[in-house]
This record gives sequence, structure tokens and C-alpha cells, in this order.
Amino acid sequence: MISLTLLKHWQPRLSLSTIATLVIGTALLAGAIHIVVILAVPYLAKADGWSRVAPHAGENQFAELPAGGSTADGVPGLDPLFVNGACRLNLGDAPAGITVDARDRFWSVALYNPQGTIVFSLNDRTAAQGRLDMIVVNSEQNQRLRDNPTVELELTIVVESPGDELIAILRLYAPTAATRADAQRILAQSECLPAPSVIPAPESG
Repeated sequence: MISLTLLKHWQPRLSLSTIATLVIGTALLAGAIHIVVILAVPYLAKADGWSRVAPHAGENQFAELPAGGSTADGVPGLDPLFVNGACRLNLGDAPAGITVDARDRFWSVALYNPQGTIVFSLNDRTAAQGRLDMIVVNSEQNQRLRDNPTVELELTIVVESPGDELIAILRLYAPTAATRADAQRILAQSECLPAPSVIPAPESG
């Protein structure tokens, strides 16, 4: 039987190999956590970008995005040389039509999904005479358009989105006070509306 005296003075001892294993294991675990955090940052930043823009995006119209700066309610990272507008799209019920007429300046339109990824973009150089006439559809709506092509959409850009929920961001170049006021007028006149009529009605019979 082990005496109480021996138990009192006995202390566990770790070998050098055990200590080295613990140190290496801790270092590997810390490195793995660091890598996961680094890889997660772009995803979290994109998702946070959506959450910052979404409250300011218009419903069925473009709404001007407030610049971030030191304002907590603004959207950080906006180029001060541009007037920026955003509009929410929901393709669940109908396609969305976007029209922009800004032939005298550079402009761009981008469609973002909730993950903050651009699913489509274009600018005045790729639009006919600087004017945009675009229909955004989901895969089911696009298939119906293919099955029943219409003459009205021959000059319209048709964009298929993998998801129903999007935000369209319109950027208008406006480096001066005068051009900024004009860009705000163009933004207010640009359309971002449901377009159910572009989908042909199923034939009866």
C-alpha cells in the first residue's frame, strides 16, 4: 500500500517529447484558426456590403446611396466622383426592367446577389448609344422567353440571374457640382420596375 507521505510528495512529470508535442499541436491549431479567419474575411465583407446597401436601396426605383465617411448610416467605400443609386429586385413574381438614359457621361450598372457577388455588370460603352434597356429574369422566366421569343425584346439586353433576390447599383460619373445635380436627375428618371408583361402568356388550348 502506498503511504500518504509518498502521495504527498509525488508530482506528475512531463517528458520533453510530450511537451514538444503539446507545443507543436497548439501552434498547428492556432495556425489553422488564423487561416480560417483569413479565408472568411472576404465572404463576411461581401455579405456585410449587402447589409449596408440593402437598407438604402429603393423598391421599384433607384434611391441615391448616402456616402459613408464618418456617418454611421452611410455606405462606406463609395467613390465621391460618382452619384450612386441602388434598387432591390425580386424575380420571384416577375422579371425586372431596368432603363437608364445617360448618353453624356460614363455610367455602369452591376447586379449583386445577397452574398455580395456581382452576377452581371455593364457600362455605357457596351450599351447601345449609351442607353440601357435591360430585362433581368430567373432561369424559368428565361426559358419561357426562349420558347416564345418576342420582337419587342430584340434590342433589349436579357440577363439571367441564378437567384431571385438582387440589388442593382447604378453609378453615374459626376465630378463637379453641376454634373452631380444632372446625375441625380438621371438617377431619379431611371427605371427599375417589375416587368410581368415581357413573359408571354401561355397559349390556351
